[in-house]
Amino acid sequence: MTWEALREAVARETGAKYSRQALNNYVEIKAAYNAYGAKPTPAPEKKALSRTQQKIRDLERKAAELEAVRDVLLEKFARWAVNASTRNLDEAFLDQPLRRINRSENR
Repeated sequence: MTWEALREAVARETGAKYSRQALNNYVEIKAAYNAYGAKPTPAPEKKALSRTQQKIRDLERKAAELEAVRDVLLEKFARWAVNASTRNLDEAFLDQPLRRINRSENR
């Protein structure tokens, strides 16, 4: 899998063209690309995989993608926590619920 192949696949599926940099800005896409690159699909074997084997391989790939996304989000959370603490924002302040927006009043 290359970025160019990914760009072409996205263009085919969505009809929109994105640069490699634009796709790389999406956490899920970057994590999935990295997970796929770390564990590429082996070359096709002479004997076709059974449906169960294919399902296992797909689930393993999805698990790797989700772990990569989780790692990125944990890094982001740690960065936010440090930035919040340097500005004296405590956990109670950060846990306050968001203000409810009543869209019908804005008409």
